[in-house]
Amino acid sequence: MRDHLPEYLAEFFGTAIMMTVGIGAIVLMWGDGSPARKVEVPDGLRRLLTGILFASGGMLVALSPLGQRSGGHLNPAVTWAFWRKGKVKSADAILYSVAQCLGALAGVGVFAIVGGTFAKSIRLGLTVPGEGYPPLVAFMAETVITFSLMILILYCVGNSRIAARTPYFVGVLVALLVFLEAPISGTSLNPARSFAPAFWTRLFQFQWIYWIAPVVGAMAAVPSAGLLFRGKAQAGCAKLFHTEHHRCIFPNCGYTHLAAGSVFLKEGEQTDRAYILDRGELEVRKRGLNGTEQVLARLLPGDPVGKISPLLYVPQHTTVVAVRDSQLRTW
Repeated sequence: MRDHLPEYLAEFFGTAIMMTVGIGAIVLMWGDGSPARKVEVPDGLRRLLTGILFASGGMLVALSPLGQRSGGHLNPAVTWAFWRKGKVKSADAILYSVAQCLGALAGVGVFAIVGGTFAKSIRLGLTVPGEGYPPLVAFMAETVITFSLMILILYCVGNSRIAARTPYFVGVLVALLVFLEAPISGTSLNPARSFAPAFWTRLFQFQWIYWIAPVVGAMAAVPSAGLLFRGKAQAGCAKLFHTEHHRCIFPNCGYTHLAAGSVFLKEGEQTDRAYILDRGELEVRKRGLNGTEQVLARLLPGDPVGKISPLLYVPQHTTVVAVRDSQLRTW
């Protein structure tokens, strides 16, 4: 566990930043006395702008070095769904959740301490059922929207063509959900996001909804994705944005990192799988009769790697070498 401390810290700081940006957006758009609150716009447009700002914070964190290192979950519901999928170990799931909750407390704590009347007027972004909606309806709404969020994540990370764009798709969906669903439950989607304002305001009524429903919805998405997407649901990694710049602590990752100059496949060896080059550049080489290696081709992102050997059950007839730091994923 100590070896994974950099990932836990990245998840802590990433969640703190997301919550600072997100609660700041709520304060800006809805806080009493806020300059933006004085502008007359329909509530629907105000919700949409709030959702865009909140989602943009999470998206930028997932794409940042913090998200690249930890995986950019920023949400216990997402972490526990990947745990159910077998992509996160139990100890990591527990400590990721702790880091996310502590990070959310830190992010919201900025406004609890220095937010003034603007932040207090919206109760630090506390999530509660909308006016006229009973708790059970809010619970079902949170379950459904988190289910949809996790379905999207599982599809994206398992699809090699769009895996690198996962944070963008997630950001768009979250913004739309805030726009459409916020009047019902407040669109939490995230136990840590709801826990922090409740902690700082000491208002815990209805919070069981936001601590349970998102986890139920996200974990229910895992078997559903298996039925809907077949192979794609089993592929991919628990990182929302995977790069060659940071290690991956998650099992069954599906990605391979190569340092410049390293040999990936060697002539004469047998391999049981094929790959897609995500980033970097590879050379395909073959040894000639005189013993010197000749470069037959250069592989760029999107090119298949080693597809003949596993397909025909024959040894690799070329050597593949990384020209620069590269990342591949199982095909």
